[in-house]
Amino acid sequence: MRAIMLYGLAAVVGLAVMAAAFWFTNPFGMRDTLVARMIVNMRVAPARLDNPRTPADYGMEYQDVEFVTADGIRLSAWEIRAASRSDRTIILNHPLTTTRYGSVKGLDGVEAEFLPMVRHLHDAGYNVVMYDHRGQGESDGGLGRQSRGVEAPVGAGVTEWQDVVASLNYVTNHPDFGDDGIIFLSQCMGANATFLAWQNAPELFANPRIRAVVANQPTISYSFTDRIIRATLGLDIVDRVQQIQQDTYGFGYANALETVPSVTVPILFAQVEADRYTFDTATGQNDVQQIIDAATVETEAIWIGPDHEPAYGTGMRFEAYTYFNHHPEQLLDFLARHFSGA
Repeated sequence: MRAIMLYGLAAVVGLAVMAAAFWFTNPFGMRDTLVARMIVNMRVAPARLDNPRTPADYGMEYQDVEFVTADGIRLSAWEIRAASRSDRTIILNHPLTTTRYGSVKGLDGVEAEFLPMVRHLHDAGYNVVMYDHRGQGESDGGLGRQSRGVEAPVGAGVTEWQDVVASLNYVTNHPDFGDDGIIFLSQCMGANATFLAWQNAPELFANPRIRAVVANQPTISYSFTDRIIRATLGLDIVDRVQQIQQDTYGFGYANALETVPSVTVPILFAQVEADRYTFDTATGQNDVQQIIDAATVETEAIWIGPDHEPAYGTGMRFEAYTYFNHHPEQLLDFLARHFSGA
């Protein structure tokens, strides 16, 4: 028995040594290719998360609704009407690796939850339509074990522009919301998707009822992906990830610098300034500043962090997704001004 245990221990140690050698020597680039493929798989088929709470948990009446994209993906949504008749509707979407609810796990141990913010919007007299993007939450799409209904890869903004279009069509064809003023509250991946929707469907987004966009932490996806890979794995493989994704699925990273100039309404940006995945240490500024500078419309910015007023959080990225839960004043002011046409 002792001999068997020794052989087993030796085998485990041997495998560990081989794995370490594979990792540190990277023979023929095999390690980098293997890891890059794993990252691509996590991007196009992220783990599905539940919606653990609903608007009812925050005292809001709502309906479960759905709408279908032009490429046939059913999207699941909540429709939350203002307490009294309103002619103002907000379309709300979400980042990658969350749902319309948010994420209990979050990123770097920081959770995301959007419904307290939505309660502020509801109390201010706005209708809200909030949906799960393709392949996430309760919507169709995804690949393999993560798929539901029609299969479709998650594009981290590159394919989700069709979801944004579908959400706009849903609201503009709604029997009660069809004549409403509309503002998009788009977050991270959802913001990149909204910018791309403007570029790909300019006639649809020329609708004068669209008053503004709130862009909560859009990204320069190449830089964001590079930093998150380096921070978590210490590897320089962002180009390999993009190439494998392009070769396999036909698309690479979203590029907000190319798409934000297409937006034709005012934009309110919000960003955790010290977020390590978007802060460029070489220039001393956050990438979002480049996106702001590339916009061709009136812009405003809310910088979030412990060194800003009001002080909030510790500089972690996902803190932006709870900031408006606690500090909605600037958001509500922007919405009120632009819904009123100011």
